[in-house]
Amino acid sequence: MKLNKIMILVLVAFVAVGCASQETQEKYNENLKTRARSHTDLGAVYFQQKQYEIALEEFNTAIKINPNYALAYNGLGLVNADLGKTKEADGYFRKAIELEPDNSESRNNYGTFLCGKNRYDESIVQFMAAVKNPLYATPAVAYTNAGICSISKNDLAGAEMYFQKALQLDPLSGNAAYHLASSQFNRSDYVAAKKTLQNVLIAQPGPELLWLAIRNSRELEDKDEEASYALQLRRLFPNSEQAKLLQSGR
Repeated sequence: MKLNKIMILVLVAFVAVGCASQETQEKYNENLKTRARSHTDLGAVYFQQKQYEIALEEFNTAIKINPNYALAYNGLGLVNADLGKTKEADGYFRKAIELEPDNSESRNNYGTFLCGKNRYDESIVQFMAAVKNPLYATPAVAYTNAGICSISKNDLAGAEMYFQKALQLDPLSGNAAYHLASSQFNRSDYVAAKKTLQNVLIAQPGPELLWLAIRNSRELEDKDEEASYALQLRRLFPNSEQAKLLQSGR
């Protein structure tokens, strides 16, 4: 009986040590992830400022800390793409997606990279993979990018479909609205272009949107609307290229 009790106590001790060891390992792994994330976030800031050398240092430091941190590889892909290192960028983007297939940010960035290299069909595959993730915060961005890439490969019908999906998700997306309205304008569907522009012109009338609205109003022979948009363009963006075009009488 005493021997059985001793064995039980030893077994309990081993279990306790095992649990403590597992807990210690989990804390250690979480610490590595936190440190890698900090360096990756810092690298992203330097990347946005185009301080590529420092950005590379931060992303590489993140990988040294945690070789499985996907977003650090995504960052390396972005930097190398901007530096014109196509092969390296492609490899880093692929590694990021291999480590974290459901990361929509990496998928969207890789899709943008592929589109820039005229690999249109491959890029749209990545954009569609990005929007499949229900936790993706900005699926309208990926749909818009898919639309822009579809224009590049002369699939105008597909492009309009993607822009419309983007606007369904984000009705105030100026980028999606501009590209959709431009496509409608170019095929002389001025009524559709006017409808597409209405919401974004109220919310965020950028110079490109206003210039498109002016030209579209001319085609519809709506003098009042044309004058109204022209006034906004001169008042809000007096130094823009679009205001200069308006001033030149074009």
